[in-house]
Amino acid sequence: MATRIYGASDDLIEFDGDVRGECGCYGTDKKEHGALVVCSDGTLLEVKYGKGGDAIWGIVVMHSGELLDDVQRCESEDADPYSDVAVFRDGLKWAYIATKWERVR
Repeated sequence: MATRIYGASDDLIEFDGDVRGECGCYGTDKKEHGALVVCSDGTLLEVKYGKGGDAIWGIVVMHSGELLDDVQRCESEDADPYSDVAVFRDGLKWAYIATKWERVR
């Protein structure tokens, strides 16, 4: 079953498919960065609310793993969902989310 990852409300990240559930992003410093989503295929996503200053969830692919198929872009607050959507092919085993993270340079 394919997996979709997307934002909902203004503080939730949803997972539908092989990986199912939702995670709160209450502690995310939305001005600095969003939440980091780490997937079993090696994909790294930054998921952040407020894309372009609008009430839209944006997804930035930091690293594309072998199962990431597409990121469907959203440009309207009136869309359902009002979020970019990361779409994975069958086989994703797990995902982790971090609301506080820092890149080591």
